[in-house]
Amino acid sequence: MRVILLTAMILVPLASSPAQANCLSQGEMREVVASGAIVSPVSATRAAQSAHPGAQVTNVDLCDVGGYIYQMTLLLRDGRVARVVVDGASGAVR
Repeated sequence: MRVILLTAMILVPLASSPAQANCLSQGEMREVVASGAIVSPVSATRAAQSAHPGAQVTNVDLCDVGGYIYQMTLLLRDGRVARVVVDGASGAVR
């Protein structure tokens, strides 16, 4: 289990780096959430976890791709890593 977790910790940042080009900083994320334009990160996290019960969310990015999306990295119960996209406006898992 440790080997899987360590592998995931190494590979996840590598896999997510290119996608962060259009992603917002934490401060920008707070401003957009406060404006009411998107669901909160907590709501988006709950949606992602409902799609993968028992998973732990390890990373959340808010990205602008012509509309806001949350890109999330989850560590599944079996040790695999999953990427989940949640629509920022509706909170629906894509």
